[in-house]
Amino acid sequence: MAIKISKSFQAQQPVDAVWAVLSDPKRVAVCVPGARITEQVDETHYKGSISVKVGPAVTDFKGEVEVVRLDPQAHEIELVAKGQDVRGKGSASMKMTGSLRALPDGGTEIVSDSELNVIGILAQMGGRVINEVSNIMFEKFTKNFQDKLRQEFETDGGEDLQSGEAKPISGLSVAFSAFKAAVSRKKTDSGSDDSESEGEVKENSHPKI
Repeated sequence: MAIKISKSFQAQQPVDAVWAVLSDPKRVAVCVPGARITEQVDETHYKGSISVKVGPAVTDFKGEVEVVRLDPQAHEIELVAKGQDVRGKGSASMKMTGSLRALPDGGTEIVSDSELNVIGILAQMGGRVINEVSNIMFEKFTKNFQDKLRQEFETDGGEDLQSGEAKPISGLSVAFSAFKAAVSRKKTDSGSDDSESEGEVKENSHPKI
């Protein structure tokens, strides 16, 4: 199942400050709920994992991330990631392009375009639920990313997001929230084409700190 996702948000920090974080996969990973970089193979290849808690059990996905393109002048980064459930129940791959745009007020707009391919147990969730899960995950990532920018460039104190182990994201609560959102959206959009399950998902809202 292939799904295209386009999202964006804004930060108060200038482009160069945001780029310093966005261009470093290790600093970005700590902003993703449940994720962490376990090894830097070389300048462009990393190994990592993400933990998803479903009830009392914790499922680990392990994979690799490659920085395919890094353009400091255009403030663009392109990543390719792939991962496998350690129990062999599913896998996923993703190609993502991130770009920055300076705003008139001195802030920055962060834009992300991704193409996600899921196989196995992940695909069984269905495109609509996966879309909603991505929305919930993106909201959590946005908050963590903005918090990290504040910690690194505006304050000397506060808890460092990079310290400590990554806490598993609760898959049960996320999936349940996504299911409720998907059902609610289906009721309001009952006349729309269900092809969106394998189509593009675009978010044009711009949360800003």
